[in-house]
Amino acid sequence: MKLFLSWSGQRARMTAEALRSWLPDVLQHVDPWLSSQDIAVGGRATQEIATKLSEANFGIICTTPENQGSPWLNYEAGAVSNQVGGSVVPFLIGMRVAELTSPLSQFQAVLGDNEDEVLKFLADLNSTAGSPAIPRDRLDRAFRRSWPEFESRMRDIHTLHPQSGSSDAVERSEADMTEETLLIVRSLDHRLAELERSVLQAEGTSLRPTREVRRISEEKFIASSFAKLGWEVVRSSWEGARVIIVAQSTGDSSTPIYREFAERIAKSLGRDVVVRGESGTVIVRGNLP
Repeated sequence: MKLFLSWSGQRARMTAEALRSWLPDVLQHVDPWLSSQDIAVGGRATQEIATKLSEANFGIICTTPENQGSPWLNYEAGAVSNQVGGSVVPFLIGMRVAELTSPLSQFQAVLGDNEDEVLKFLADLNSTAGSPAIPRDRLDRAFRRSWPEFESRMRDIHTLHPQSGSSDAVERSEADMTEETLLIVRSLDHRLAELERSVLQAEGTSLRPTREVRRISEEKFIASSFAKLGWEVVRSSWEGARVIIVAQSTGDSSTPIYREFAERIAKSLGRDVVVRGESGTVIVRGNLP
């Protein structure tokens, strides 16, 4: 079972590191991945994170009062939950469930220092593993043996001041998020296309062209990127070396679309971008360097 550990800030990072080393002691079939530990020196962080998000069966979101509004934390939770069969659990540090805000509040949360809740969470996690799942009595024994050590680490993390070490938090740019969104969408579409290919081959039906699959993933990427700014993509079309995007604002909370945003879209798509309103007026252009 591939498990993605999401964090932002010192306390959440330390919790994620504790979970990464502890979980396999209880559930040997769990394969946790943590960006601060598992990205090789010289590796492309954005691409590796996108790959692991698209592969994850389960996401643990290490959540503190100071990080629950983090765009990246919420973005990664959404990426895992949108997977086929993907599940998300906010793992709370120094806060109660009632203090959890949207969108993380839509998921069933676990109090990280509550022995009974953590045991129930691991039992639920184990039950979703299928054939690799271990018997409940074996899980209980492994949990009781290893819990005191994990509890001690969590107690130390709780004593840290919420703001101490805040500079250790990963600051990833909106450009990274744009690139990562496209990588995840393409990866998911590739997996779905492979499933579709297998079904169609078995039925003797013609296959969908690769170019069509790629176009679908790019349209999803465009729609997702504009939605983050509060804009709705009405339609998009590929005209030669350009992509024409017709978009409309969805309300007062919409963020203006600047040239830098259009240029990031253009870089990700490998084409010049023209954004128009429904009236046909050009809002902004983004050209490849």
